[in-house]
Amino acid sequence: MMPGSLQSEARLEFRHDAARGRSVLHRRRAGGLCHLSKPYWNGEVLAAQLVNPTAGIFAGDEMRMRVRVGAGARVALTSPSATRFHTMAGGRARIDQEFTVESGAWFDYRPQWIIPQGGSEVEQATRLHVAAGAQVAFFDLLAPGRVAHGESHAYRRLLTTTEVRRGGELVAWERMDLSPALGGWPLTVPGWETCFYGAAWLVGSPGTGGAESLAPVERDLEGPGVRCGVTQLAEDVAVVRILAARSLLLCKALAAVRTSLAARWPFLNTDLRQP
Repeated sequence: MMPGSLQSEARLEFRHDAARGRSVLHRRRAGGLCHLSKPYWNGEVLAAQLVNPTAGIFAGDEMRMRVRVGAGARVALTSPSATRFHTMAGGRARIDQEFTVESGAWFDYRPQWIIPQGGSEVEQATRLHVAAGAQVAFFDLLAPGRVAHGESHAYRRLLTTTEVRRGGELVAWERMDLSPALGGWPLTVPGWETCFYGAAWLVGSPGTGGAESLAPVERDLEGPGVRCGVTQLAEDVAVVRILAARSLLLCKALAAVRTSLAARWPFLNTDLRQP
């Protein structure tokens, strides 16, 4: 353990309260690198924000997060600001996160940017367990660095793994290892100065249910500064991947994904702001 580093574990459990006809935060244990705002029920979805009180991740930090969305619950988990992997003179940080979504539940995960700053080294493992009958929209946004400060591809290493299971069956396992020794940032487009990356993992019908249902999403998003691809992993599991020349273009593209699917997944357009 490095001096000044933080080791923390967050456990959140959401349930459907049949007596009150709403989703509730049933159990919470969070601190260190992860604080949770007071949840807000907007009549359709329980919205909560995850906040990093240190404004980023430093060398030696370790964070474990476990989120469970119980049967029939409807939850949207967001973050108010980007997660920054700060410069690390030595050592590395680790993030291990697991999300379990039970039958009949809805889970919408909307984090802000991950920004690996110069000299940072982070390993992040994500596991997503989705029961049959549950629906999940799980978003990722990754910047190549502090581009506005002239810093791009300056991290030391970023290793991420993502595992998606549907009804106990493994449908996706993805590993991305970014480091200067391996060429830095393999996500490139000719003529673009840099690339911002985003992904939307969509689990559960009627939001997916076949590549043809997502074909309009891929077609409509293609344009100057944006590249989009859809991969159908199972009958009701798909991932939409987007590259954009600027961060704003990526944010607009992911918003368009949400809008285009809202007819079949109406909770995607739920306003999560308190009145």
